[in-house]
Amino acid sequence: MTGCSLCPRRCGIDRTGAPGACGAGEELKVGSIVIHRGEEPPLVKGAGSGAVFFSGCPLKCVYCQNRQISHDAAGRVLTGEELAGYLLLLQEQGCSNINLVSPTHFAPRIIQALDLARAKGLDLPVMLNSSGYESIESLTRWRDQAHLYLMDLKYGDNETGRMLSRVNDYWDRAREAVAHLWETVGPLRLDEEGRARSGLVVRHLVLPGMRSNPFAVLEFLAGLSLEIPVSVMSQYNPRTYTGDMPEMKRALLPDEYDAVLERAVDMGFSTIFAQELDAFSAYTPDFQSEVPFGDYHRIL
Repeated sequence: MTGCSLCPRRCGIDRTGAPGACGAGEELKVGSIVIHRGEEPPLVKGAGSGAVFFSGCPLKCVYCQNRQISHDAAGRVLTGEELAGYLLLLQEQGCSNINLVSPTHFAPRIIQALDLARAKGLDLPVMLNSSGYESIESLTRWRDQAHLYLMDLKYGDNETGRMLSRVNDYWDRAREAVAHLWETVGPLRLDEEGRARSGLVVRHLVLPGMRSNPFAVLEFLAGLSLEIPVSVMSQYNPRTYTGDMPEMKRALLPDEYDAVLERAVDMGFSTIFAQELDAFSAYTPDFQSEVPFGDYHRIL
């Protein structure tokens, strides 16, 4: 992590002495570990998904619902051995997968922990749960480690990424990442019980006023394959927005969300996941609480 280049920002900071652009230093830091039941149905079949939320983030989204850990980098420092122990505990609790949420800036540390856990019996699929802001180099690092990829495709243009996530090249990098993963890991594959075992799922959070440019996102994905499972999300919470754009200070309208769902259906995507319009009330966590996500079971 000296001269860090783990994410597309390539900030070059020596994280052994100071935080990088992600807000994280050298030590592995975890915001929370929970048995998560709120991901897409094939990802939580059974007891739920074993979610590890890492502190810090390469993006600085001005509406982030995980701000406590992503922007403020709150959390607890763990050794690789400690993280490996928690991964094994999630398996013992019956989780269907290991869900690594925003892991890119800690990739070397996490991979070491995965190796330790596998040596002691971990055999669950590992899911990379990412903002989509990834380099091909970073994704290649995960090739022999991760089986499932839950990728955001937040915006359909670079300008919106600059305004809302504080990076100039989000659309370029995220398109490259999704295309690479479609070529290398392919469609979602389920076991006989309906649990996801490998493959790609792409998420898009619809923003008020269609600010996220959702139709461009859908057109890009359709150009790759209509077999890509698309999760069209409605959980935008205006209370977490800290900018000054008037349309972002209101909730998503039903007509806006329905228009995106209808376009996805008309385009012929084979799998579309949808949410209720009040989803934000269930998916805005408080990482200082004993139960960050409603009644989800907290491990750490």
